[in-house]
Amino acid sequence: MNYDVHCHLSFPEFDRDRDEIVKRALGNEIGIINSSVSPEEIGKAMEISEKYENVYWTLGLSASEIDENKVENTIKAIRLNKKHLIGIGEVGLDYYWVKDEKKRAVERINFEKFIMLSTSLDLPLVVHSRNAEEDCLKILQEHGKKALMHCFSGTMEQAEKAIKLGCLISIPTNITHSKQKQELASRTPISSIVLETDAPYLSPIPKTRNEPVNIRKSVEAIAELKGIKKEEVEKTTSENARRFFNLD
Repeated sequence: MNYDVHCHLSFPEFDRDRDEIVKRALGNEIGIINSSVSPEEIGKAMEISEKYENVYWTLGLSASEIDENKVENTIKAIRLNKKHLIGIGEVGLDYYWVKDEKKRAVERINFEKFIMLSTSLDLPLVVHSRNAEEDCLKILQEHGKKALMHCFSGTMEQAEKAIKLGCLISIPTNITHSKQKQELASRTPISSIVLETDAPYLSPIPKTRNEPVNIRKSVEAIAELKGIKKEEVEKTTSENARRFFNLD
């Protein structure tokens, strides 16, 4: 089974046809890891994962959310739902939306809280980093923490730093038209790559809703960029995902 390691299946964009979306993925042997980004999504995310055999879920908080109560409520919710989760995330730093340095400092404190929670609960960590790769990597290194770098948008040098930490680089489906993602995929060892859609976002066809079955487009693109067989891309990225999320 292949894996879409990061998808927002609980989002309202999928309310009208979620059954069809999941069935298309299952018919193509694709497992889905549904990323919940607030405690308000818990009920829906749990219901979805219980309904579909190929759907798992993680729980985190949008990196730009710095309200202390929401952060603490999310931490409590993760502790309460540990047995249902396969990971913590997405969490991290977002300097694209957060410009104020004092607020960025709060983001960094919150990120460390989630890193320590991940370690104490022994749950894998999924990291969001936008325009903040250096600080993200620095904090991960200080904690000796490997993570899955969701939709990694940093430089190749930063990707290499992440890989040295033991991190996985997650390549989204907009690789079909993103030069940055194409370079990242072509230069990153397949042993450090996993695949994601970030659906409903980052579609292989711009301005359309994305869905997990589009992982197939990423497989084709990476195989062509690396000059390897699609079967090798599928096998290795799937093994990477299973190992990281302890799905065996």
